[in-house]
Amino acid sequence: MDKPAYDVVYSWSQSFDNLMKNKTGQKYFAEFLKGEYSDENILFWQACEELKREKNAEKIEEKARIIYEDFISILSPKEVSLDSRVREIVNNNMVRPSSQTFDEAQNQIFTLMQRDSYPR
Repeated sequence: MDKPAYDVVYSWSQSFDNLMKNKTGQKYFAEFLKGEYSDENILFWQACEELKREKNAEKIEEKARIIYEDFISILSPKEVSLDSRVREIVNNNMVRPSSQTFDEAQNQIFTLMQRDSYPR
């Protein structure tokens, strides 16, 4: 990984948004989360970002199903921690997957990382 400039790294310490808007910052944060045994959170968040960029309807549906199986399904070893309200929203959205299927879940996981993992 390229070593980022001091001012860039400093900006990450000042704002979780700054960290998450920077690809290198995301890589360093993902490495940290691996050590915390919670890297499924950033992997889920990144998968949701990728889904939002997808324009092809068939690929959106395919990617949504993969995200669901990898991170939402209770059978997944990488299951993210969602409350029952958000889990129900996602389950309802999966009837007709779109690029916004996981927005509520993504927001909840972002907040979880911001409040729990980021300060450490």
